[in-house]
Amino acid sequence: MLYSSKMKEMNIRATDGDIGKIKDIYFNDNWNVKFAVVDTKKWLPGRKVLLPLHIFHPIHKDSEYVEVDYDKDQIRNSPPVPEDEHFTPDDQGNVLDYFGWNMYKDNAVSTPSHSPLVTFDHPGVDRSVPEEPHLNRNEILSNDKLRSEEETLDFKVHAKDGKIGNIVDLICDENNNWKITYLVVQNSENMTKNEFYIYRIEQIQTVDWFERDLYINDSVKGLEGTTPFTDKNEILSSLS
Repeated sequence: MLYSSKMKEMNIRATDGDIGKIKDIYFNDNWNVKFAVVDTKKWLPGRKVLLPLHIFHPIHKDSEYVEVDYDKDQIRNSPPVPEDEHFTPDDQGNVLDYFGWNMYKDNAVSTPSHSPLVTFDHPGVDRSVPEEPHLNRNEILSNDKLRSEEETLDFKVHAKDGKIGNIVDLICDENNNWKITYLVVQNSENMTKNEFYIYRIEQIQTVDWFERDLYINDSVKGLEGTTPFTDKNEILSSLS
């Protein structure tokens, strides 16, 4: 199932009630979404909660809410995260130690009930599984730099022969380890009407995260023969 940034409009529902909405999502340099920041609002004022994406199941797209297999007390007792949302490897590791390392498929196995990580003594689990992730978590996470979707939106997108536009959406695939698979770019040359283009992540050549520039393997001239989308809502249905 593909999801756009409209996913941030969904409520997060614990086993005993709603806890808030998704405020932002964080992905690594391989464009795999790893965490969601939840704005807990009145339920847990003054506190942001970091949740790994692998605990989101199921997602009720039509009803606009996401279920997690944890109750409010379990989420309330999860490791605190910095208010500035600069998540260090230790911050990430603490959250993953608490909720389980299922997102790192080469390093963890999950139980059939989606509970946190079981490493070696669970019946029916092959004991030849790789080393328990938290033993080398800092090494894993130090190479897993997190990027904010909110900060990535509005990046300038450049082709070989000029600027195409700005990123206005990221589309991720739940069935592909929550990998961001497409960029939605709004044409910045025509400000009188909406013109959107989609690009595969594989078309990206380089990203300047500091200057907020992204370069893709395409040409502005080539867009002359392409019909743009005029409504972002049409994009997901065209890819399904």
